[in-house]
Amino acid sequence: ISTLIFLINIIKRKQTFILKSSSSLSLSCQNATLGDIVFLVDSSGSIGEENIRIIRTFLRNVIQNLDIGPDKVQVGLAVYGDRPKKEFLLKDHMDRTAVLDAVEQIAFLRGGTNTGKAMDFIREEYFTAEAGSRARQHVPQIAVLLTDGNSNDDVSKPAKRLRDLNVFVFVIGVSQINYNQLKIIANHPPEDYILTTNSFQTLQSLRNTLLKTVCSSLQIQKIGKRVNTADVVFIIDESGGIGNNNFQLIQSFVQSLIGSLNVNQTGVRVGIVTYNEAPKAHAYLDSFQDRTEAQQFIKLLPYRGGGSNTGAALRFTLESVFKGRGSREDVQKVAIVVTDSKSQDSVKEAVAELHWFPVRVFAIGVNEKTPDLYDMASYPTNRHVFAVDNFMQLKPLRKVMQKSICSSIIQGSVNSFKNSADIKEGGNRLTLFTAKVTEKSVDAC
Repeated sequence: ISTLIFLINIIKRKQTFILKSSSSLSLSCQNATLGDIVFLVDSSGSIGEENIRIIRTFLRNVIQNLDIGPDKVQVGLAVYGDRPKKEFLLKDHMDRTAVLDAVEQIAFLRGGTNTGKAMDFIREEYFTAEAGSRARQHVPQIAVLLTDGNSNDDVSKPAKRLRDLNVFVFVIGVSQINYNQLKIIANHPPEDYILTTNSFQTLQSLRNTLLKTVCSSLQIQKIGKRVNTADVVFIIDESGGIGNNNFQLIQSFVQSLIGSLNVNQTGVRVGIVTYNEAPKAHAYLDSFQDRTEAQQFIKLLPYRGGGSNTGAALRFTLESVFKGRGSREDVQKVAIVVTDSKSQDSVKEAVAELHWFPVRVFAIGVNEKTPDLYDMASYPTNRHVFAVDNFMQLKPLRKVMQKSICSSIIQGSVNSFKNSADIKEGGNRLTLFTAKVTEKSVDAC
């Protein structure tokens, strides 16, 4: 009896371990609910019939953990030897059961190993709208290559053509691999995109690692869709100390900043508030369809003169614009304040509410570096406060401001993903992706 109890306890512990592992794996992919994944499987003579069966089991175990559906993850599969062969396209199977059944039918082709030709094949035949790719809708695109040997043809150019389509290429190398060749094929850094094992008998051990890396990549690629997304409101002082001529210089300055923004209803939305004793919303966050509309509108702003209640303008902007028409809950909020004098009312309470919302505040001061600028601006203030001696100096400030605003929008979008469990699994890829996007986008967002 004691032996029986001992065995039952062992079985329970194993079951608990399996459930926890499955739960952890499911959690790592629970947010990876959208993507197009194409598996490209080496089916050349060196693989062998028995190992094809092992590959089928491996693919089934991976796909079993993906959320398959027409508005979710789509899967395609091709095999290759001397020539590539279509098994099923991204559009062919819209549920997990159908995909798993199709995986059981993959062929053993025999012959040589022309990986380059196979990569060109999936680029031309799979990653297209006709085949079911949703790249035009900014859905993440992933290719997973599984091979056991050296390619007989060139892989460098086909791999580059595939990556140039913004396809993230993962490689699984089994047994007698040429690691340098795998590095040429896969995205960088190679340690994040290449998995290797010594034999097909140990292939199943890569399942969890592949799922975690692919799922985190799906999440990271979402950043590409959202990095240039923000609700931006310009808060412009039009008090009596500015004067009509200087107000025109402010208008030109704001127009130039808008020229660097990707203004549309899915990218950057722009609102306009001016203020003297009282604030006025001239444009809400759903007012403009493109940057040209916004720039033309800025030209028509009237100058009123009067006092300068910056605190009231900040509070009004939060309540009426950032919480008003066209505001989006899940994007960066940025306020850009342009003023030439100390506020006649307190700004501290209004700013605290803005920061808490949260809104990132840039403060631009002309003629006088008042304490209000530092009270208004987000932390660190040396990146959010800009002071010039006169209105003519706003023009050369434009490029510095563009970089600061765009960096803020990009970094804010990236930060929104950093607390995700999937993103934590892919830290190196996130860092590399962020650096790449920032480098390309910092002058225009």
